[in-house]
Amino acid sequence: MFTEIEGEWDEVMDVVKRATEAAGRHGSRVALVLKADIRPGYTGELTGKLDRLEKALS
Repeated sequence: MFTEIEGEWDEVMDVVKRATEAAGRHGSRVALVLKADIRPGYTGELTGKLDRLEKALS
């Protein structure tokens, strides 16, 4: 039950805010758990991890 997003800080937090607001329209309570993995110099890790796994399996 987790969703991963990757991007610039302000863009990611805007997505979190809009998702929270959207969920809040359907109930009286919204709970969030946020985890950040901040790695300067790294981008594309969502697909990169899959690429490395597929390479290891082949």
